[in-house]
Amino acid sequence: MGEGRKERHNGNPVLNWMMGNMVARKDANENIRPDKEKSSEKIDGGVALIMAFSRALQAVDKGTIYDDRGLVVL
Repeated sequence: MGEGRKERHNGNPVLNWMMGNMVARKDANENIRPDKEKSSEKIDGGVALIMAFSRALQAVDKGTIYDDRGLVVL
């Protein structure tokens, strides 16, 4: 999700509500972070979505341990 882009989540009403409560804020170092913008409502689902996207992008860039050794089944 870049600046001005939208996420797709099949219309989940709870995530729609949480994303609607969230805005992007820049700090002095130009880092972008989620903020409630004075709302007392929840944004946890949106924050979790951002964290999941971050981890997925890291996995794409670096690959995973399973690329070399394969899946271990117990």
